[in-house]
Amino acid sequence: MPGEGAAGAAGGGSGRAAEVRLYVDFMSQPSRCVVIFSRVNGLPVEVRPIFIHKGETRSPAYLALNPLGKVPLLEDTAAAASSSSGPGPGPAAAAGGAGGSCVLRLPESAAIMSYLADRFPGRVAEHWFPRSDLAHRARVEAALHWYQGNIRAGAAKLSFHKVIAKRLGVPSDERVALDALKTLQLALSALQDVWLGGGVRRFMTGELPCAADLLACCELEQLRMLRAVEHGTDMEALMAPYPQVLAWQQRVRDATSPHYAQVHRVLMAAVAQKAAPAGSGAVAGAGAGGAGGGAAQSKL
Repeated sequence: MPGEGAAGAAGGGSGRAAEVRLYVDFMSQPSRCVVIFSRVNGLPVEVRPIFIHKGETRSPAYLALNPLGKVPLLEDTAAAASSSSGPGPGPAAAAGGAGGSCVLRLPESAAIMSYLADRFPGRVAEHWFPRSDLAHRARVEAALHWYQGNIRAGAAKLSFHKVIAKRLGVPSDERVALDALKTLQLALSALQDVWLGGGVRRFMTGELPCAADLLACCELEQLRMLRAVEHGTDMEALMAPYPQVLAWQQRVRDATSPHYAQVHRVLMAAVAQKAAPAGSGAVAGAGAGGAGGGAAQSKL
């Protein structure tokens, strides 16, 4: 499997092979989120980098793990088995194991964080994915669903059609980018006025951050790849009308420090490399994932 040699533990370990692994690309917003989530909560999770730009998510070896060909992917070699979790089609199908366990391969960042919260209840703080307060849990789930159709639908499509498509050598569509910009602006307004209550709430569902805060904040960081001179806008211009969102972003970064900045080093290096004058040699190797390393040239 590509990238195995650069694996890193999220929460330390005893030298034994980790039962839970995360396959991620540090240029992927949801990938960064699940790694930060794991590190903040000190989870015994092994991180295995996969590089989208090298075609590794489309390799036969990776597609055997996740036929969707996406990251992140969680693999738990000792998942608790039940009578209803037998083999079946799809990337989350469980393969039978010994001793009442199975191998679980799970895509989708929100599902991964939910599973990790239940898998390690003694480690994951209650505010990330509430277990005892069902009403709060429902609000977190609602925020996650809203994020997918709003923040991600806007920010990810805008970044893809303005920047990433060109880097991957695939077609882009300016009309889609313009629609995504409108979606993002509406989403930022709703984030500020509704989810943050115009600044009354510190985080989307309360006084402490939840999984939706982290996922949305990581998503918005991708806007750093936009350059006004080249793309007609940039992150500073997009975020300026939403001061409460800017303040919330900083609270999320502070609440997950130092892991947030560490995991975003690869993105920050790529941004700095793009901004550097041609031939300057700045920030070599920005695409290398490792365990979230790489010299960042600008601060979060």
